[in-house]
Amino acid sequence: MKKITALLILAAVVSASNVWAKPKKEKAAKEQVVIVGTEGAYPPYNFINKKGEPDGYDIDVIKAIDERIPGISFKFEPTAWDGIFVALESGKFDIIVSQIGRNAEREKKYLFPKQPYFYGYSVIAFKKGRTDIKNTKDLWGKTVTAGVGSYNTTWLQEYNKKNGNPIKIQYNDGNAAVYYKDIVDGRVDATLSDPITTDTFAKENNLPLEWVVLDEQDTAPTYFLFANNKNGQKYREIIEKALEEITADGTLSKISLKWFGKDYSVPPKKN
Repeated sequence: MKKITALLILAAVVSASNVWAKPKKEKAAKEQVVIVGTEGAYPPYNFINKKGEPDGYDIDVIKAIDERIPGISFKFEPTAWDGIFVALESGKFDIIVSQIGRNAEREKKYLFPKQPYFYGYSVIAFKKGRTDIKNTKDLWGKTVTAGVGSYNTTWLQEYNKKNGNPIKIQYNDGNAAVYYKDIVDGRVDATLSDPITTDTFAKENNLPLEWVVLDEQDTAPTYFLFANNKNGQKYREIIEKALEEITADGTLSKISLKWFGKDYSVPPKKN
């Protein structure tokens, strides 16, 4: 009887530990390939590493999701920001994973999942040493560079319109390396970005940049984006489920800690 009891206790312990174990993806005879569009030029979220491979937080999240979905594998297709939405609409991509913000215009054209995979906030980035930019209103009368179609650009356009267009917007293709250099070289005054990317570029490229929190914008969650069609609906459903799993078991939090040193799988404090 004692032996049987001991075996039952051991089985219960093993079962409990497996709740937190990362499940192994079963290899299907023939896997369906899901094409993932990503900018590949927005470190540390998504970029091309020294091996020539897509890397970063966004990529690791999809790889973790890949482990949870049998019969499917994900293939990354780095694409310039100004063409990434057209590629989704044309069927070149099945999903975009590239720090996509949610807004009314996009909700009319694409499919969003219920849950974000990252919670961030935006900042005003400018050349170090400037004392004339402390908040959003300080951008009035200045030139701000903005990536075509980005969440921050849409927000800036709406803000500008409501206030009589006091800010001059200079559009760019979304390549952070270019617009940060424009700031440092004095061609523009500032850009709207996020603190992680700004600090990463400043450190890795020895750029004199600093930032203040974009005081008139709320916390900005980011989402996967799917085409508004039958395949998009199918992929959204299965990826949503996998995202819930990696959130519940702490995997998403660990990926965030790996890349940022903080947990951005929940809304962060603005400090």
